[in-house]
Formats: sequence, C-alpha cells, structure tokens
Amino acid sequence: MTASGADLQQVQAVNAVQAYPASSRLYASHKQLDDYVAQLAMQLYHTSATLISDATVAVAGFAELTPGRDHLHPLGNVLAERFLQQLPRYGLTMVDHKLTAGIKLTAQGDAVFSNRAGQVAANQRIDYVLSGTVQHNQHGAQVNVRIMNLKNKTILASASQLIPQFVLENGQTSW
Repeated sequence: MTASGADLQQVQAVNAVQAYPASSRLYASHKQLDDYVAQLAMQLYHTSATLISDATVAVAGFAELTPGRDHLHPLGNVLAERFLQQLPRYGLTMVDHKLTAGIKLTAQGDAVFSNRAGQVAANQRIDYVLSGTVQHNQHGAQVNVRIMNLKNKTILASASQLIPQFVLENGQTSW
C-alpha cells in the first residue's frame, strides 16, 4: 500500500469515529425486547422438566420483585403479550384467559378482551401459567420467568435474563 493509501485509510477511520454519535448510550446493538423474550422462551423450553405439548398454558402479568409481589409491572404486561407470541413456536397450546365469551360492540369499536371477572369466558381449561418478576437496577431490568403447574404449584421450567437499559429506553420510557 502506498503512503497516500495509508493516509486515505486513516482519514476514513477518523471520519467514521467523528460520525459516530458522541453519547454514553450504546448505538451498536440492534437487539430489541422481542429478542430477549425469544431467548427466555428458548431457556424455558430447554429447562422444562416435562413435555407439556398436550396441556394449555396461560400467561399472567409480571410482578415487581418486592416482598408482597402484589404490584404488576408495566414492563411485565408487555412481556406477557410477547410470550403469547413466542411460546406457540415451541409447540405449546396457549390460552388467553382475558378473552370474553363473545364480541362486545362498543362506541370505540369491537372488543374481545376484558379484565373484569364477570366478562371473561367461564370454565377455561388452564393447566399451567407462565409468569414472573421484574427487578430494575442500574443496568436494566432483571426478568425472572417460570412456568408453573396450577394444580400442584410445582415449577415446570424457569429462566432469567437481564434486559439492558438501552433496550428498555429504545422501546418505551414509561417502565
């Protein structure tokens, strides 16, 4: 390589560094929340104690990791929705327990979901439930998820993943 070729490479490298955003945020990663949910789903699949292909699984919201675990976390609601999309890829039969017994016509449009006990379909067959906890720290959100047998309360599978803060900031600011 000639001296002018080496100089040109050095100038291009300097220009590339100058064009890179000057911030403490990480811009090099393109991972999104769905990627982390997919990793958790894969961990659950690989750690499951038994095969549950003939059982039904519901997904509940994720609680904040507090002693009472009685406050649902906004990120946990998003995670629950994403797991409903991921788990059928592993052959699991999912149940949406918030589905009503029919379509409700409202002024805002048609609705099939509800959070009211009297409006959801009665006698749903749910064998297992997937849920977990979310704990925030300076690095992001530590998500602990498990699939549990509703009858005997045993844990069929569990997984844990840190979702980095820059991924959370990229997707939503309210959690």
